[in-house]
Amino acid sequence: MSVERELSPTTANPAVATNTAAHFVVTPNPAVAAQNRLFVMLPGSGAIPRFYREVVRTGASRGYHAIGLTYPNDTAVFDLCAPSPDPDCAGKARREILTGADLSPVVSVNRDDSIIGRLEDLIRHLDRTFPTEGWGRVLASGQLDWSRITMAGHSQGAGHAAYLGKLFSLDRTVMFSGPSDVGLTPTTLAPWLSLPNVTPAGRQFGFTHTGDELVPLALVSQNWTLLGLSEFGPNTSVDGAAAPYGLSRRLVTSVAPNPSPPGTVPQPRHSSPVVDAVTPLDAQGAPLYRPVWTYLAFP
Repeated sequence: MSVERELSPTTANPAVATNTAAHFVVTPNPAVAAQNRLFVMLPGSGAIPRFYREVVRTGASRGYHAIGLTYPNDTAVFDLCAPSPDPDCAGKARREILTGADLSPVVSVNRDDSIIGRLEDLIRHLDRTFPTEGWGRVLASGQLDWSRITMAGHSQGAGHAAYLGKLFSLDRTVMFSGPSDVGLTPTTLAPWLSLPNVTPAGRQFGFTHTGDELVPLALVSQNWTLLGLSEFGPNTSVDGAAAPYGLSRRLVTSVAPNPSPPGTVPQPRHSSPVVDAVTPLDAQGAPLYRPVWTYLAFP
């Protein structure tokens, strides 16, 4: 059986100062072949890793080391950039949140609090503390081996995953309900989306709800096109279909969210592709989208 843990970011690095909600960490299922690859799930704005346990567990069930990573996400990038006169505000803010480089006046994130810093520290901590679990297999000379890492994210996290694909050659990127970035106005484009891909578009995937209350389908489709995903076919519905969904990199659903979540979930259709509370369930009570997640992230 997989081992599940919740670990504070300060366990790996006491210098972490913001958003110290626990990382959710799951070892690969020993009953399947080890992939020697890492899956990382980035929460949406204000969300925490425990909201996304099922997709992380799905990765572990497929032989991946799997992590739900906490990071500075208290405020949506759109809200951070709303008063900014810089058309590339979203790109600069995302890059600072990812790397800790001092690039944006709307955020203040150092290396220790950045997504990359937290992930590096966590993997090194897990490798030192649990040396038989294989976490070090995604390190090369002590650094993250991006070619072994699939970076996924929901909403704000989707944009961070996509931007990371501009910086490194990842195994895959997976974008749930995003990215939603625009330029100075809602009808202008965010410049960073057109930067050259380092992760080829063929290894990038998106999944959203057609009735998303927060990120309109037209906007996310436009941004997926800017990233190059339209080269692999149109938006393709997964409803009533089976993988490989025409090999599309742009998947959509119109299925209603889980009607009986354990609590109130704002924008349930925005969350339903991957948030545990509102992801619809199949007749056996399992997440309906588990086969979709497998196609997107765990081939």
